[in-house]
Amino acid sequence: MLFDFDGTLVDSEYLHHESWLEAVEPWGVTVSWEDYERQLVGISDRRACEFFLRMSGQELTAERIESGRRRKQHAYRRRSVQELSVHPEVRGWLRANHAGVPIGVVSSSAIPDVVPILRRQGVADCFRFVICGDHVQRLKPDPEPYVLALTKLRAQFGALASKNCLVFEDSDTGIRAATTAGLTVHAVESPSELPIALQSWDQRIDGVTAAIGEL
Repeated sequence: MLFDFDGTLVDSEYLHHESWLEAVEPWGVTVSWEDYERQLVGISDRRACEFFLRMSGQELTAERIESGRRRKQHAYRRRSVQELSVHPEVRGWLRANHAGVPIGVVSSSAIPDVVPILRRQGVADCFRFVICGDHVQRLKPDPEPYVLALTKLRAQFGALASKNCLVFEDSDTGIRAATTAGLTVHAVESPSELPIALQSWDQRIDGVTAAIGEL
């Protein structure tokens, strides 16, 4: 089982939006939550920065992109560890099931935007691995992050069929990445839906746990 991070495990999209607004204020541009959700959720910080630079009418130089990214990262990391949390029912499910079901995180975000939050929430040890944007050359919607996850799972459990790997995703880019990699996808609108989604798979997960126990 693989979990996306932003918008799936944690309700972080609002904070990404507010952090970008702070970062691009010097450029004299803004974007509503509705437009942000429609156009920028699930894409990399680099592409988001390019979006804001175009909006401001500035040339897309490496220096401007890096400056914008750094301002956004600073604004986000100043608040993320304290503000973001994993749903209590999801925390309980992870703690109850991680010994029997191989679980991982697959995110396009950087390591400092994912791992410290998992640690503070007390669930970092529930995951066999955490794949972040730092670990791949191409981010979602490219399938590379999920292909890497499948490779890690197969190294531990042999010839695992891709369709037997279940992914929870919220964004179109993430869903495309997982689907292209041949994985089974359960789409959620927000982290609040994740507890019910996990319950709906419990019976099938019990079967997987039993099969793994026989290996």
